[in-house]
Amino acid sequence: MSASRNRNLLRWLVGGSTITMAPGIAFAQGTQTPPVGQSPTEEQRPTTANASSAEAPPATSDAIVVTGIRASLRQSRDIKKNAVGVVDAISAEEMGKFPDTNLAEALQRVTGVSIDRSNGEGSTVTVRGFGPEFNLVLLNGRQMPATSLGGCCSAPASRSFDFANLAAEGIAAVEVYKSGRANLPTGGIGSTINILTPRPLDRPGFRGSIAAKAVIDHSFGGHKVAPEVSGIISDTFADDRIGILLSGSYQRRKADMAQFNAGWREGYLGSENNWGSLAMPGDPRFAHITNRPDATDVYQVTQNAGYDFTNIDRKRINAQLVLQARPFDSLTATVDYTFSQNTIDAHTNSIGVWFNHNDTTSSWTDGPAAGPLFYSETFQPGENKDLAITGAVSANRSINRSLGGNVSWKGLGGARLELDA
Repeated sequence: MSASRNRNLLRWLVGGSTITMAPGIAFAQGTQTPPVGQSPTEEQRPTTANASSAEAPPATSDAIVVTGIRASLRQSRDIKKNAVGVVDAISAEEMGKFPDTNLAEALQRVTGVSIDRSNGEGSTVTVRGFGPEFNLVLLNGRQMPATSLGGCCSAPASRSFDFANLAAEGIAAVEVYKSGRANLPTGGIGSTINILTPRPLDRPGFRGSIAAKAVIDHSFGGHKVAPEVSGIISDTFADDRIGILLSGSYQRRKADMAQFNAGWREGYLGSENNWGSLAMPGDPRFAHITNRPDATDVYQVTQNAGYDFTNIDRKRINAQLVLQARPFDSLTATVDYTFSQNTIDAHTNSIGVWFNHNDTTSSWTDGPAAGPLFYSETFQPGENKDLAITGAVSANRSINRSLGGNVSWKGLGGARLELDA
């Protein structure tokens, strides 16, 4: 009798624990109908709370959408996956992870792309070992002109595109085609780089953002603050059939640069005894020469040496206006205007000296083509001295204006027709 009472008590405890531990499951499940002639059990019998919750109207809540950067990674992956040939891509979200000053700085993060710098900023790109002259640059599929003038404060004059003219903030994505395609212009031996700008119909609705930052540059001329401001605003109308986008950026940077330069005379044979050549054996000055080149060796001597101190002031302005219309889902018309202006002002002060090649002291490397390890000259009292002090002002301004139109039609079965001008 005692054992039976204990078993019944244990059965009730287990049943009570089951009901207590799973109230949510009972709410989610419907009430089970017992077999005919059998009364419902305690678990099958609905409670007052269950009945009231079943009769209450369902609660409504607003949708919460969380936007992250996974879409940018997926977009870059899809471009590589769906492209014909070898393609790399970088999106605006990936560019925004780093404080890149211009588009070249952002491109250096693409596999196989390296950059050349001018005045401490990225300027031109090299892809797969091919220099800047072998890469074709497109803006929304249209070829961009080269605007490098050369000089002391800009990229060397060449047919390569100077990426320092474009800010990274106004770019939606960059595609780097490392192999040829039928729908791309020819001319890119190393690669074809297609720069894509934002489109209002790609992200319908009203959107806008503004960013500002300042960079403090510490150099021998003191600290300087470089302001940077950028913004973008876009909106769509008529059930997202018409869109307009306006973006712009302004950046100013001041920097100082110091460098040593040396000029060289034409080469000499070790057997020559002319003005500027090294003293021959038997000359008292020969004792000041260490490891003089042999008679059949070729060498060069320094003609002049000096220091240059340059103050640089760069201003870059970018702006873009895009109009889009999509009267049908299969037809999209786009008109875009891109403006960029990069102005560089440089003030240079130099001091240098020209050698008389008289009382010199030098040390030379071995080999048929010898070079100086060091080369110095002592000027005697009363001897003529050629000291040069110069000042120079130079300025470069690169302006790009690109106006283009595009009409794209997508037909059935994957057919596509695109007109671009």
